[in-house]
Amino acid sequence: MKKNNPPKHVAIICDGNRSWARKRGLKVFVGHEKAVNEVFETLIDHSIEIGLEYLTFWIFSTENWKRDKVEVDFLMNLFRKIFDERLDEWSKKGVRIKMIGDINGFEEDIQERIRKGVEKTKNNVLKSTGKQFTVTLAMNYGGRDELKRTFQKIAQKVADGKLKPEEIDEKLIAENLDTSYMPDPEVIIRTGEDNTRLSGFMSWQHQYAEIIFPKFNFPDFTAKKLDEVLDEFYSRNRRFGG
Repeated sequence: MKKNNPPKHVAIICDGNRSWARKRGLKVFVGHEKAVNEVFETLIDHSIEIGLEYLTFWIFSTENWKRDKVEVDFLMNLFRKIFDERLDEWSKKGVRIKMIGDINGFEEDIQERIRKGVEKTKNNVLKSTGKQFTVTLAMNYGGRDELKRTFQKIAQKVADGKLKPEEIDEKLIAENLDTSYMPDPEVIIRTGEDNTRLSGFMSWQHQYAEIIFPKFNFPDFTAKKLDEVLDEFYSRNRRFGG
C-alpha cells in the first residue's frame, strides 16, 4: 500500500452491525457495541498510523429513527457512552472530534455531550505527530437534509439582504454545508454484504469520491481490511472528468 501518499479524507458508512449479530445468533445490540468498543478504535489508530487527516463515520441517519424504539433507545445510550467514555480515549491521543447532522433531533443531554466534546477537542493535535487528525461522527445525518438546511441558511442570508442571489455559487454552498471544515472525501466505503448504494450520504461532497463496497459487515472491519480497501483506491485511475 502507498503509505507515502494516503488520501486526506476517508468516509465510512458503518453498515452491517445488525446482520453481523444475527448471523452469530446474537442480539442486534451486540453488533453496535462491538462497533463502538472495538472497531472505531482500531480504525482510528490505523488511520493515524498511515497518515489520514480526516476519518468520518456515518453512524445514525435521519431515517434510522424509524427503527424499533428499543433499538433506537439503545443507540442513544451508546451515543452517550461514546461521548462519556470513548471520547476521552480519543482525546488523549490528540484526536479532534466533529459532528455533522442535525443535532436538534437529539435529546438535550446528548446535544450537550456533543457540544462539549467538540469544544473540548477543537484544538487537539496528535501526540504522536503534532498534526491535526479529525474524526467526524455523522449523527442524525442525511444528505438531502443537509442540503435542505444549507439552502435554508443561504435563503435567510438573501432575505436579510446579506447576500445577492447571483452571488450564490458552488463555493458558497460548500461553505454552508455541515462539512465546511474539511475536504470532500476521496474515498467512501460502505460496509455490509449486500448494499451497493450511498443512501444519500454526502450528496454534494461525493462527486469525485471513489466508492468502494467491500463484502463484509462493519464489526469485521480491521486494520488489514482498511489497507485492502485503500489498495483498491490506489489502483483506480482518477481522471476527474478529463
